[in-house]
Amino acid sequence: MFRKLQKKLTFFYSMTCGIILAGILLVCFFYMKGAVESRNQALFSSLFLNLSNQFQSLSFFSDHWLAQMETDNRLIIHIEENGNPIFFPGAWDPATDRETLIQSALEQASLEGLSGTRLSPGSARQTPLFYLTGNSGDSYCGMALQSATENGEKTLLVLQDITQAERQTLFQGLFFAEAGILGFLLLGLVSWKFVGKTLVPLKENKEKQAEFIAAASHELRSPLAVIQASASAIKTSPEDIPAMVENIEKECSRMGTLIRDLLILASADSQKWNLTLDLCDGDTILLDVYEIYQPLCRQNQIPLNLKLPDIELPKIRCDKNRIIQILSVLMDNAMSYTGQGKSIDLEIFLEKKYLCFLVADHGKGIPDPEKEAVFDRFYQQDRSRNQKGHFGLGLPV
Repeated sequence: MFRKLQKKLTFFYSMTCGIILAGILLVCFFYMKGAVESRNQALFSSLFLNLSNQFQSLSFFSDHWLAQMETDNRLIIHIEENGNPIFFPGAWDPATDRETLIQSALEQASLEGLSGTRLSPGSARQTPLFYLTGNSGDSYCGMALQSATENGEKTLLVLQDITQAERQTLFQGLFFAEAGILGFLLLGLVSWKFVGKTLVPLKENKEKQAEFIAAASHELRSPLAVIQASASAIKTSPEDIPAMVENIEKECSRMGTLIRDLLILASADSQKWNLTLDLCDGDTILLDVYEIYQPLCRQNQIPLNLKLPDIELPKIRCDKNRIIQILSVLMDNAMSYTGQGKSIDLEIFLEKKYLCFLVADHGKGIPDPEKEAVFDRFYQQDRSRNQKGHFGLGLPV
């Protein structure tokens, strides 16, 4: 059951965190992609502005200058005068044929508004930034300018190879995708470990619940078996009726004590525990407990020592009956596990701002590995549970 629950919770946590991680990576990728594209567009626009200023102010371009501009910036520069291209072979060879690219770019520029009504002398028109793809998968961005002079119209077309930038963007996208996949796998591993640790208390509680049910069933079965056997004996042996009735009464009393303790624990678990707080004398409470158990200790030949301080103790605000109940549980345990001749000490003392009650016996003690379990419900050092004087609920209460 817990294995299946761990798988479901791990899947849920991994998917939730994975979606958040994917969203963050997508935002980062597109932000970086947009920043790089904006920077490249700004650089290209600056280059085009420089070329267009030269184009409009000069009537002659040297091949060396054009070749230098193309080589340094991966540009393709094309100039026409009155529809006739100026001869310039270009400084480098693109992946797609140069003339094919220029023809496609001029067609794209026409669609972007380069062609139209005839311009008046001194006027100009310019296309916005456009993109085109070559026959070999190479990518370009471009802009075109057309201006009119007294001698006719001039056209400037500039393309820039952005294939490398596109590839870098693709590699960055693959990097983010790999980071996302790796992050998702790590999230799955961490979620599996985290959910496993989270379920440990649930597993322990389930085990304790199973032990609790088994112990409660055992404690209830024993008195019921005695009652049933005594009732059967009454039918067959009328002369034993007084003894059988006494057995039934004893077992009913034991069951009543067990049920009372279970109800107290249930009230505490449901946070319906009520306390009646009053100002009380701690030494008076200890004297009351001493008077209750002194006859029992004398009967069992167990010396009971009462130790009270010489100084006057401050009053405490507490529920007197609950304090007596706690001390009674400790006294019951002390008497059960202290042999004849060994003493029990009852003491009260002031420790800084705390008033401390002490019940100390000199019995065989509890092994160190089992000390943490003494407050578990139905815990008994005797695993066979043959001791009928206790149910193992005193310390939990």
